[in-house]
Amino acid sequence: MKKLLIASAVSAAFAAPTVALAQAARAPTLSQVLDASGISVSGYLDAAYSYAHRNLETGFTDRAFDSQNNSFALRQFGLTVAKQPSRGFGGVVNITVGSDD
Repeated sequence: MKKLLIASAVSAAFAAPTVALAQAARAPTLSQVLDASGISVSGYLDAAYSYAHRNLETGFTDRAFDSQNNSFALRQFGLTVAKQPSRGFGGVVNITVGSDD
């Protein structure tokens, strides 16, 4: 009887996290929430890497836009959030941050 009780307790201990994970899996994802609300989100990231095979930081150079020998630059970030229903009113928010030299 004692062995049966211990076996039941051990199996219940292993089953509890499985039940909790199954209940957590029922929560909607961000994609599902956005699809249900009709909101679309998109964006982009603009980055650049410049390489020079000679030293550009000293003296004269014929390169106008990149004055460093080897450099990585984050140029621009854009994010668009839109709700555009087939009828009625909607809207678009377009955020752009950065510059492109």
